Amino acid sequence: MRSSRTFTRSSRVATLAAVALFAAACSGSDTVNDSAPVTEAPASVETELPVATESPAATEPPATDAPVTEPSVETDPPVAVPANTADIELGNDLGPYRVGVQTIMVPDSTGGGRDLTVDVWFPLSQDSDADFPPQQYTLLPGTYYESPSAVAATADSIATDGPFPLVIYSHGSGGLRFIHSNYTEALASNGYIVAAPDHIGNTAVERIAGSETPGAVTAFNRPNDVTRVIDAFLDPENIETVGFVANLDPSQIAVTGHSFGGFTAYAMASGYDNENGEFAADERVGAIIALAPAASEALLSDERLASIGIPTLVVGATDDRTTPIDPNVTRPWESTSSDVSYRLDLSAAEHETFTDICAYLAFLPTLEAPAQIVVDTLEARTEAGCDADDMPIERAQAITNTFAVSFLNSIFKGGTPIALDEVDEQTDFVYLIR
Repeated sequence: MRSSRTFTRSSRVATLAAVALFAAACSGSDTVNDSAPVTEAPASVETELPVATESPAATEPPATDAPVTEPSVETDPPVAVPANTADIELGNDLGPYRVGVQTIMVPDSTGGGRDLTVDVWFPLSQDSDADFPPQQYTLLPGTYYESPSAVAATADSIATDGPFPLVIYSHGSGGLRFIHSNYTEALASNGYIVAAPDHIGNTAVERIAGSETPGAVTAFNRPNDVTRVIDAFLDPENIETVGFVANLDPSQIAVTGHSFGGFTAYAMASGYDNENGEFAADERVGAIIALAPAASEALLSDERLASIGIPTLVVGATDDRTTPIDPNVTRPWESTSSDVSYRLDLSAAEHETFTDICAYLAFLPTLEAPAQIVVDTLEARTEAGCDADDMPIERAQAITNTFAVSFLNSIFKGGTPIALDEVDEQTDFVYLIR
């Protein structure tokens, strides 16, 4: 898999974006410094990267790992009520629908430069005989991850047996909209329209380029981005989303996200304010799922969390050093006033367990000449979620997807949520209901 490919100085800029995706996106700190100086968000940075070229000269990529935040108090995972019935099936099979993916733009009508690039996963019509190509999530030109199940399609091929609930996915700090495609594809295959924006000023490209928006500005912008995406999908006059508007239920909307995206999900339900302004809770949101959320008191006060009354599911990883379970899972779990609240802790899992990093690493050998900087960076990240001592990724995906789909189905489709006594004394996760 290793090669002697080298890159010119000009191509180094291009390849550094891939470094950001892996070394900064998912392992970077999601801590927001609310005392950071307030500045205007920079203009949008294009996420389509230039083509890498070859050169006899090569240098090592700079280290981009953000400082790791250790938990202030070491705590053991909570103990669930002992199970007493048969083990629930935790397969990683997709739902009944094939999955299509389309990229759209949500323009900024205010002229503020925050045109949002949005990937949309949706259930395909069962009657469609179109020969769609596999969906490729491009890391660099020529270096990509090909989805094993989703195809590149357009909204006019969406299934007609809807309407379908809308789920907005928010990526982590320094991430990209498609960084958790296994999860978003699983939701779409079970009859959900899933939309994931690139958060302008907080993407991988901007982090490595040094143009990332200050933390306080980002924290304020993120929930506003999600509300704008919801607005776009509910507007029948928006030509970019009209194909989806006709097939979704405006009364069934959920928000989910990983890391800083987990904060975003909570902020959508609780509201948020800092020196940049105040965001009012979006009352159209009927449920949230937070994956390894950044939910310290510096981001969300106890009062904000206590104001959340809609159903919630929070998922944590016991070995997460970026957003450790204490306080990022324990605080919202203990503070929200939701009548229905679920918690899931994955044992021996880490922050990057929730992303597609491990799948990328496994896929690259199938490419003729993957960018060496991507290969090296991925291999360097194996200890942060893909190591042999970590929970197998397939198992983590099966658990997370199963519980997420069950949670959403119980709210929007009349399903029955997984009960404590349906989990037969599992040793690799803890499930709690409050």
